[in-house]
Amino acid sequence: MKNSILIGLFLITSIRIFSQDISQTFKDISSSKVDKLEKEQKFDSLLNAHKKNENLDLLFLETYELAKWYRKQGNLSKAIELNKENLQQMDSLNYNKTTLYRRNLYSLGFYERKTYDLENALKTYNRLLQYETPDKYAIQGAFQMAEIYFTIGQYHNSKDHYELSKTIAKRLNFNDYYVRSAIGIGQACKRINTPNSLKYGVDVLSSATEFVNITNADEESSNDVSKKYIHTLYNQLGNIYIDRFDYDFSNGKINLDKALSIAMELENDYLLGKTYNDIGVLYLKSESEDAELYFNKALSYYLDTATEVMIHRNLSIHYLFFENYSKALTNAQTAISKLVDLDTSNIKNLPTKQDLSNSKMKFQLIAGLSDKANVWLKLAEKESSKTDYLKEALKTLELAHYLVEQARLESQEYKSKLFWRKTATEIYMSAVKASYLSKDYERAFYFIEKNKSFLLLEDVMLKVSRNNSNISEKIINQEMAFKNEIAKLEELSVSKKTDSVQSLLLLAKNDYNEFINSLDSETKFYFKTHKAANVINLEAFKSEYIDDNNAYLEYILDDEEGYGLLISKTITKLFKIEDFDALKDLALTYRRLLETPFDNQEAIDSFKTVSYTMYSTLFPKEIHPFINDKKLTIVPDYYLQNIPFESLLTSTDENSYLIFQNEINYAYSLTFLSENDKINRVNKYNLTGFAPVEFTSNLSTLSYSEEELKSIDRIISSKLYLRKNALKETFLNKNHNSKIIHIASHANANDSISPWISFYNSKVDLNDLYHLNNTPDLVVLSACNTSLGELYKGEGVMSLSRGFFNTGSHSVLPTLWEVNDKASTQLLNSFYENLKEGQNKSLALHNAKLKYLENNSLSQASPYYWSSFILIGDASDIEFNNDFDTIYYFIFAIISLIIITLFFRRKKKTQLIRVTY
Repeated sequence: MKNSILIGLFLITSIRIFSQDISQTFKDISSSKVDKLEKEQKFDSLLNAHKKNENLDLLFLETYELAKWYRKQGNLSKAIELNKENLQQMDSLNYNKTTLYRRNLYSLGFYERKTYDLENALKTYNRLLQYETPDKYAIQGAFQMAEIYFTIGQYHNSKDHYELSKTIAKRLNFNDYYVRSAIGIGQACKRINTPNSLKYGVDVLSSATEFVNITNADEESSNDVSKKYIHTLYNQLGNIYIDRFDYDFSNGKINLDKALSIAMELENDYLLGKTYNDIGVLYLKSESEDAELYFNKALSYYLDTATEVMIHRNLSIHYLFFENYSKALTNAQTAISKLVDLDTSNIKNLPTKQDLSNSKMKFQLIAGLSDKANVWLKLAEKESSKTDYLKEALKTLELAHYLVEQARLESQEYKSKLFWRKTATEIYMSAVKASYLSKDYERAFYFIEKNKSFLLLEDVMLKVSRNNSNISEKIINQEMAFKNEIAKLEELSVSKKTDSVQSLLLLAKNDYNEFINSLDSETKFYFKTHKAANVINLEAFKSEYIDDNNAYLEYILDDEEGYGLLISKTITKLFKIEDFDALKDLALTYRRLLETPFDNQEAIDSFKTVSYTMYSTLFPKEIHPFINDKKLTIVPDYYLQNIPFESLLTSTDENSYLIFQNEINYAYSLTFLSENDKINRVNKYNLTGFAPVEFTSNLSTLSYSEEELKSIDRIISSKLYLRKNALKETFLNKNHNSKIIHIASHANANDSISPWISFYNSKVDLNDLYHLNNTPDLVVLSACNTSLGELYKGEGVMSLSRGFFNTGSHSVLPTLWEVNDKASTQLLNSFYENLKEGQNKSLALHNAKLKYLENNSLSQASPYYWSSFILIGDASDIEFNNDFDTIYYFIFAIISLIIITLFFRRKKKTQLIRVTY
């Protein structure tokens, strides 16, 4: 602690010494009463004299001070020019006064940010993250980058940079920055708005409040945290308690009351306005009419634009709840008009796409548009003449959709893209609702498809186009090297949370972004999505994929409502899921019931009730005639992605599983299904299998897995890598040109970094898979939970299955829970026998499950044993190379060659005999 204090004091002192070294001449010019032009000439003469006399310290110091002077005069462009010149000269001379150099860097970034040149500001601040010993400027650089990333909607990037700022600030005892960074983390976590992020935000902010209480209680401390930061700390903590999924009114109120008390003590109008707004949100969440009182009180204070926008949005939500639609629309329109130039005389007026593109506050604008659309939708539900309301809702949602897509495409960091995908789900759900009310099924199809795995679709399309391009191997290898470095540092940062590792990770990410941005426009096209992928046309899909024997069923859900879309040859039907409130709890209960065999009548009865209720909810009677006895492709959503639909009961009879009525497989989206079919797959080998059996780590031995692969080899000729030959490197390098890849091993879908599957010497995770480039017809993952992972709204589960689709796989056969060895062996053997007989992948799995049910009874027939394996993706058959083709053709060729040789020898001998005779 003492060493840290000394370092901090030394840094502060050294900065002060520099500021005291300005020449008297410079001071005299600054304080002189001459006009501005004459001052500028005198400053130039002074700097030229320093150059001539090679007085570098004064030259660089006073150039820096002159840049500050120009900034105070309002001439930021001149300040930037001088800062750049200063840094260039320092670089050319290898100037060794680090503190002055870094102070110039910070000033340049500050001026660039002031002129809204955010791209260059980020590059400049990024240079402050390159240090041997952390200093004040590293803290400020990370903090400023965090603020910029928050402004442009890259909230995960923002959080990461606040984390670095907080770590260094704590190390160097910059207490204000420590608290401000904690507040920033909380702010970013609130905007990310997942259960994990909100919990983490509460932990960080709570820890910061404890730190403040200890620090400010120390009477000997001269480094107290500023009261205004303490206010914001409590305010932010109260906010997160409000936003938590378990909504904690009590803790929210306690912290907001503390914040209000400090704001009153400081007599700060701005802080008072913000706090009253947040107290209003507290009451808004509890559906209290008192919320209006606090929002109006907040508006009576001086506020910035962002806070005013939030208050009007909150008032709109409040009035909508209490069915005051006129005021709800007015406040939503006011919120939008404060962000873009908009005539509010007509409530139907909307901003142009150009207005949206120019906005610096995209998140608030998207939210405002969504709020307004929701009012139109509520009016459409309440009143019979709803056509006009629906038209206005859809126009507004189309603009929100345009803006959220633009924000996503501007983001380079993957987690930021996922954030915007999550934000988009609210727009898509509202658009589907409007489509349902207006019976516009084609529009509903479009928005349901937009809600499904679009990042995966665009990643695969990028990879395909890159593979078909003439990009140099050097650029591809450079890009992969950047990604590998990021992946390595991300893994290291989990176990080693030091500022050096944090800064290296952020530098690696920033370097990757700069590398991509440095590519010429033609090459960049193959590494970064510049235009959203197109959704397949509904009629085109129907004509290409639907016949009399199949149907497709898509779902879209949020926490409040859900819809299903049935597409068959004879009908396209959009239906609302009734009794929706109970569905999520039912699905969670159902998952728990599936994960163990039925060992008593009580378990069977519970399963029957839950399973049949789930079926009745998800398959309303109106669609039964159109799906009976059909092959059914299901595109699930949200928490339904972890459910095997074939195990649902179609009646109260415990043996009325849906699998007896329908052959079922799954898809991420129908657009992805179509685009994935376009990948050219020409694979030479039948099957490549991997079974490590034993592991160099502490994972348990899987003795059954070797026999699993050997029994498959007896059905389909395979290339097997067993035991010590099943290395990670072997898998990464030897899995190409195989129709089927089969892995029998340990896997973990709930790892803190990424799902993984283990090989003999190491694990392969999602990052490894994303770097692969192969195109198998099928990947079989015979391990536990290989279809599970972190769930992202609007994008799906980040699972191993998804990882293999990213590599170019046509379909994947994963597991939904911990598999049983004996049942898996029976099931997979039947599956491969069916494939060998020419059955397609979907039918082969369907029949394998039916055979298992036919041969097992009682507890052994529980869905636990047979429904964990599901088929995702393409369902077509696989044309295997016959054993004769690979072995006997060679033998036949040799025998034929021998016969031909003998024939010609004999013929030649006969001719010789005749001549002699």
